[in-house]
Amino acid sequence: MRSQLFTAFVFVVVVCAASVSAQELSHFQTIFEENAVETQSLMIRLDPVNDDVRFAVTLRDKENGTVRRHEFDGQGTNDPSPFQIEESYLCGTPVILLTVQYPWRHALPEFVRVLDTLAFRETDFAFIDVAFGPLTDIALADDSAYDLADLEMLPPIRVRCLTGQDAKPFEFFEKATK
Repeated sequence: MRSQLFTAFVFVVVVCAASVSAQELSHFQTIFEENAVETQSLMIRLDPVNDDVRFAVTLRDKENGTVRRHEFDGQGTNDPSPFQIEESYLCGTPVILLTVQYPWRHALPEFVRVLDTLAFRETDFAFIDVAFGPLTDIALADDSAYDLADLEMLPPIRVRCLTGQDAKPFEFFEKATK
């Protein structure tokens, strides 16, 4: 009898722990679809615009209902898809970095896709800048923040803080390689 109670108790504990873990996992889950990405508090859709190379990015805050739409020129196609997303803090500004992937119609296998990273201010979804590459290739431009030995290993896309500009707190630029 005692062993059956102990087994039942262990079973209940395991089921409760699994339930809590599943709830916490879904709390932080990011879901990528063909033309959308969704986090706990954010929904982003990428839709083609009427002509061949323009597309729209629509950001929606699921908590307060704020919606903002921006149109962009594509990279040879109007059907990009979300590739990576990160909420970050750059130059004193909370931002959403969204890397979009464009299928590239090219015969060479090394050119199967093109990646751009779009930066939006998190508070009002204002567009800030675009970097030509994935968000994993972005580093802050302040070289004094890094050890001299590490400068050669930094990603090629840098963030330059723009002081005194509320509309555009930073810009992306590509660091020249030696």
